[in-house]
Amino acid sequence: MLPDAKIHLLLAQQIPGLRTEADRIGAPAKIIQAFTAYTRRMIRNEELSEIRKCFSMAGVLYKNGSRMLRDSIESVFLYGLSPLLNTPVKSLLPVSLQNVRRQFILNNTQC
Repeated sequence: MLPDAKIHLLLAQQIPGLRTEADRIGAPAKIIQAFTAYTRRMIRNEELSEIRKCFSMAGVLYKNGSRMLRDSIESVFLYGLSPLLNTPVKSLLPVSLQNVRRQFILNNTQC
């Protein structure tokens, strides 16, 4: 399992454009908020290669992270990006995150 204290370092290493935002150490939710804001900008700018990197990294974090990190990916990253996930962009999400997003939507529409 990936230690929560190392998330900001991994993101900064894998996504250099995020370095200034991810340098601060904090709770997983705070780090994922910065990651979400960066990814949102990449989607708006149609930076497909950077979007792929962000989505791939989110998949890795989700698969290898703590429960708190997975919850942050679900509630902050996926929920925060949902309005921007049109068909071409949505197809770039790893299948695992597509399934999580689909389950999240199903759970919230049944309420």
